[in-house]
Amino acid sequence: MELGQNVIKGLKVGAMLRLAAQIFTWLNTLILIRLLTPEDYGLMAMTMAFIGIFALMGDFGIGKAIIQAEELTALRLRQAFTINIVSCLVFFSFFFSIAPVIANFFDEPRVTTLVRAVAFQHLIMMFHTLPYAMASRKMLFKAREKVQFYTAMLTSLVTIAMAASGLGVWSLILGHLFMRLALAIGYNLIAPCRVWPTLSFHGFAKMAGFSGIATVNDMLRYFVNVFGSISIGRLLSKADLGVFSVTTNLANLPSDKIGELLNHLGLASFAKLQNERAVAGQYLHKSVQLASLVLFPMYLGMCAVSPELITLVLSDKWAAAIVPFQILCLTSPLRMLSEMMATSITAIGEPGKNSRTLLLTILTLPAFFYGIQYGVAGACWAWLGINLISFAFHLRLILPAFELKPSAFLSALFPGFCSAMIMLSGLLLLRDQLTGQVPAPVQLFLMILAGALLFGATQLLLFRRQLYTTLKYLRH
Repeated sequence: MELGQNVIKGLKVGAMLRLAAQIFTWLNTLILIRLLTPEDYGLMAMTMAFIGIFALMGDFGIGKAIIQAEELTALRLRQAFTINIVSCLVFFSFFFSIAPVIANFFDEPRVTTLVRAVAFQHLIMMFHTLPYAMASRKMLFKAREKVQFYTAMLTSLVTIAMAASGLGVWSLILGHLFMRLALAIGYNLIAPCRVWPTLSFHGFAKMAGFSGIATVNDMLRYFVNVFGSISIGRLLSKADLGVFSVTTNLANLPSDKIGELLNHLGLASFAKLQNERAVAGQYLHKSVQLASLVLFPMYLGMCAVSPELITLVLSDKWAAAIVPFQILCLTSPLRMLSEMMATSITAIGEPGKNSRTLLLTILTLPAFFYGIQYGVAGACWAWLGINLISFAFHLRLILPAFELKPSAFLSALFPGFCSAMIMLSGLLLLRDQLTGQVPAPVQLFLMILAGALLFGATQLLLFRRQLYTTLKYLRH
């Protein structure tokens, strides 16, 4: 079976399982937000602000190097396992020791114990990295998505049970550790990789170089994404950080789930096309066409219905999250599209281009300090501007490697974006007519229904040919 057919088949199966997991995760998140407080989410954001970046570094990019390598021997796996063990032990010890320093940075003593608890994730990751990488390398998409699905279900149930028991922020901490453990067990079941460590690192230089750059890129991207939380946690209140954290999680949750699927597929699939750049460019073009039909209507739709959605589902105590959530809904598609390009360029063996885009993005982060003067909403507007500039950097620096012009990339996005903008305009007009005339739950339902009809009608009337061409990609 051709690579393209494998990718599309994996996308179909993965998308169905991700959709089911997404619905379950959304329900879990909404229930947790009602059970917990902004302060609980603020504490969790403080805890993860610094330790999260090192969770990405926990394997020093070994997982991506295994997936990307053209040839993989038993010795290379033993060398990778050795590096993984050492790095995980180092990071566990490091964070267990500096937890009080992180607590002092945020002036919150409770963070010490929370950081030390989350540090145990590094011990779990020792047995997660290799099976996960081998499942991706072997393109076991269906089995891997089943692991993700069952893990999401179990983690949701466990976390809600702890939150309902009054554990507060500890329900989030322990739920996070449970998720890591469940994933490690699941990946070991579908792609066991039983090797012994080794002290011989002969010939490991190429893989080490790739994994090193991949690790730096993960650190830089995480720093960009977490910069807002660190700044708000330092300059504003725990409640403000809680609002920003919750709105960010809600806005990013759909794209993170979809993006995780596309990135898993992309890293394994594009790695096999690293010597066929033009073909890889065609796959990237098709991927963003498909993504635009989901990302833009979903996020602009959520932007339109956010006042009804948040007040009805999350309760009035989260009313301050409405405007920040609307702004972040405009930001998330740009962030995900940038990450799709970043994953693709890493997979074809040029992670250095990704590094340059991230370093340029970091230079724009001081704009966040200007926005934060106007509260959480101002910080979100600054974040939108930063992501727009970062998207432009990705277009400029990454696309030439795929023999793909920015104009071609943007034209692939235009039908979905234009249809979604028409939908958004229609929904805002509809709200003016419905507000005060029907109950809020009925208004929310009518707006969601109208949004789906508006987007579909616009696609059929204005972009029918492009729509049919895009949908054909799923029939391979």
